[in-house]
Amino acid sequence: MTEFDNLKKSYASAIQFGLVTNFGYQNCKTANEIIHRLCETYVDNSDCLDKAAMKRELAILKESFSQEIEAYYQHK
Repeated sequence: MTEFDNLKKSYASAIQFGLVTNFGYQNCKTANEIIHRLCETYVDNSDCLDKAAMKRELAILKESFSQEIEAYYQHK
C-alpha cells in the first residue's frame, strides 16, 4: 500500500508543480491525463488484489486535479 500512496503523492506533486510554475492550461490538462494513464498502467501491472478500488481512487484524483487546474486558470 505504501507504493500506491507514494504514487498518488508523486501524481499530486507533478500537477502542483505544473500549476506553481505556470506550465500552461493545456499543458497541465495534458499532463493530468498522461500521468493518470501512467498510474493506471502501474496499477494494472502490479500484484495488488484490489485494482478496481485503486483505479477508482485515481479517477477521483484525476477529476480533482482537473477542477483544480480549471480553477487555477479560471477556465469554466
